[in-house]
Amino acid sequence: MRGRRIRVRAAAAAAGATVAMLATLAAGLVALCLCPKPSLYGDTPFSTAVEDRGHRLLRLALAGDERYRLPVPLADVAPHAVAATLLYEDRYYRRHPGVNPAALARAAWSTYVTRERTMGASTITMQLARLRFGLDTRSVGAKLVQVARALQLERHYTKDEILEAYLNLAPYGANIEGIGTAALVYFDKPAARLSLPEALALAVIPQNPADRYPATGHGYAAMDAARQRLLAAWSEAYGLEPAARAQFTLPLAVRAPGELPFEAAHFVTTLLAEPDGDGDGGTVTSTLDLSLQRRLESHVANHVGLRRTHGVTNASAMLLDHRSMAVLAAVGSADFHDAAIAGQVDGTSARRSPGSTLKPFLYGLAIDRGLVHPMTLLEDAPRRYASYAPENFDRGFMGPVFAQDALIYSRNVPAIELLNRLGLDAFHGLLADGGVADLQSAEHYGLAMILGGLEMSMEELVALYAALPGGGIVREPVRTADAESADGSRILSAESAFLVLDMLARNPRPDGLPLGTQRQRPAVAWKTGTSYGFRDAWTVGVVGPWVLAVWVGNFDGSANAAFVGRQAAAPLFFAIVDDLADDLAAGLDDSYGKFEPAPGLNVVKVDVCASTGDLPGRYCPGTTESWFVPGVSPIAVSDVHRAVRIDTATGLRSCSVDPRTTREAVYEFWPSDIASLFRAAGIAVRRPPPWAPECELGLRAATGAAPRISSLSPHLGYVLRPDRLAD
Repeated sequence: MRGRRIRVRAAAAAAGATVAMLATLAAGLVALCLCPKPSLYGDTPFSTAVEDRGHRLLRLALAGDERYRLPVPLADVAPHAVAATLLYEDRYYRRHPGVNPAALARAAWSTYVTRERTMGASTITMQLARLRFGLDTRSVGAKLVQVARALQLERHYTKDEILEAYLNLAPYGANIEGIGTAALVYFDKPAARLSLPEALALAVIPQNPADRYPATGHGYAAMDAARQRLLAAWSEAYGLEPAARAQFTLPLAVRAPGELPFEAAHFVTTLLAEPDGDGDGGTVTSTLDLSLQRRLESHVANHVGLRRTHGVTNASAMLLDHRSMAVLAAVGSADFHDAAIAGQVDGTSARRSPGSTLKPFLYGLAIDRGLVHPMTLLEDAPRRYASYAPENFDRGFMGPVFAQDALIYSRNVPAIELLNRLGLDAFHGLLADGGVADLQSAEHYGLAMILGGLEMSMEELVALYAALPGGGIVREPVRTADAESADGSRILSAESAFLVLDMLARNPRPDGLPLGTQRQRPAVAWKTGTSYGFRDAWTVGVVGPWVLAVWVGNFDGSANAAFVGRQAAAPLFFAIVDDLADDLAAGLDDSYGKFEPAPGLNVVKVDVCASTGDLPGRYCPGTTESWFVPGVSPIAVSDVHRAVRIDTATGLRSCSVDPRTTREAVYEFWPSDIASLFRAAGIAVRRPPPWAPECELGLRAATGAAPRISSLSPHLGYVLRPDRLAD
């Protein structure tokens, strides 16, 4: 009798559970009609995985809630991983409407009637509802809400969409969510490449992610035990070859989240900070080449380590492909994790004085304005501009110097004179058009602008140098593989850009080795820079298809006499160049062994007088080749070398042309200012002898050049004295 009463009460309870279930289903149907379409993910934040151009992981960034959660499309998940999840979690997923009535009935009977054990009976759709809406489903009421939400999701989304969302939100141990994240963290591969043993391992984790966390010994054992049970079910459902079964006897190589790579720290941080860099999460393929990155990091660390006794504690470097403007490597500091050197500061984006590295663009502008060509003779001599008397780095003067030599040897005075002739606004405009940000007015910098009297970043400097092989057009560097550099701004003509590149390619290496020979090493066009007060040492240049820049200094701006571009930065620059030479030789054609003008470029090579840089006159003793821009370059026939008559008896300059008493000899007739520079520099020139006494003053004057006024300064006042004016 007593057993019968128990059975009656159980039946009543079961009936009550059934009624509740039916009521819930009815409520769910109402919800289908009344509730709007919910978002599958809501405001759930996602992680961003940044990989290099070869799809090697650089960093997996945490989502906004400090979880690793990487979205992956269902099509990019290995089919056997999807099948294993359905087999383990919800084998009738494709058949039910979001809830499994039979499973709910069994769960209600076991949980609330017989109380044998608690059963959840949650379908994948119900689990997604719990994850998506943050439901605590331990109570009957919450369970009913979960059922209603599941029906709502099924009403608005396809089975594949729901399954994809579940796989992206399911917990896989610790703070890892989503099968794509788990595949990347634990097995260092995308979900599409999961093996069957790996797929079955991941399929069993979401049911008990705390106990089956595979990165610990205990968790791995619990996961493997559950995997073996799933393997039996898999074999029964799909069959299994002996060779495949043998794979399950081997341990899985599981990586813990703490072992995730943290490569190219500054580069990745900058990439993630860009607009939409981590908005919706996902995988971002960058332009960075991890192999090149590691090599640059090694060179920077070695360079600083070897020179630490000289006070060198930090350096930065950047490598860019000027054809695509893709950043291939970026080393922000010698050690990202060293707080003593402010290692987390990114030297590639920090604004520093560029020293003399801007001089090539001044010469390019001067070429475009018709002021110089590579062999134009300039004056490296003391000058004064109002109260400003510029000096060269060595505090000396070379006297007359060709434009290309003035650039190569970084003479300050000729550069300042060129800037003075061009005007401050012209060069300031070039920098602004070239993308240099946060510029003050041209007057704020004055003539010191060309000596590094402003601030700019390494990235801006690299972009400027990329314009030299890029036909004079500055384009913005890019960091993602699918990005294209926007149309740039022209700062130089293609002709002057090439001429500047050719001049820089003649700059000798500091170690005396050849710059580049075809089939052996790439051509290198480079320039150094040293900021005022020895705070920044630079070397930047074009190396085959690449632009490379290095900086040596301290982030706190402290000075060091060792921070000289040619001494502190150039050795690092060429250590990297030499390391990359074999890579360039293997992957590029012979054209990168030298710099040649592009087809159709309006430049020609002409013979010029080797000592004057002008077209050779009749008496020029020797010639050399120089590039020339027809219709633009200033060029005239040299008249410095002239033939005069010398009295054979006295050796004096004669007024007579009698061949019996005179002979013809060639001498140099330099302008007085140039001649004085030669004398000051101790350079001997072949000057004509004095006139013979019988030569009249009028005849002497008629054989010389007309006087001209040069080197006027707009900053000085000139006064004509009446007592010295001619009548």
